[in-house]
Amino acid sequence: MERWIEEDIDHLTNKFGIQNAFGLVRDLGINVQFNNLGSNIYGYNNNSHRIPMIVINNTIDERTQNGVCYHEIFHIRHHKGFNTQFFAINTTSFLSDNNEVEANKFMLTMLKEEYGWSKQQDILRFLDYFRLPHELSSLM
Repeated sequence: MERWIEEDIDHLTNKFGIQNAFGLVRDLGINVQFNNLGSNIYGYNNNSHRIPMIVINNTIDERTQNGVCYHEIFHIRHHKGFNTQFFAINTTSFLSDNNEVEANKFMLTMLKEEYGWSKQQDILRFLDYFRLPHELSSLM
């Protein structure tokens, strides 16, 4: 993983401690909304009058929502003006676009730290636990 992403994770965990994504988003002052985004979209972020907001699909399970929240936190912090739908079905952009790769690495690392997942444990079981695509295993 890129050193600057590791440093950002260290900064956040030192400042706020290891917590879930929704505790972190609260501490960062980012608004979160839950809406039915259909079956194709997990979530997205945008800014309204310079106020960052994350919108998460309320039809996905809580563990996946937690991962989506981490993913969008990273975009808000490091990809200003970058808006996309996270894990839109029938797309591989989560691996081909550098912004998505960075946000996914951040998300996976934060989930591993929060849930205490070790490198020795099965990666595919980890992804299944959060209902994330197996293609993300190449980032771990």
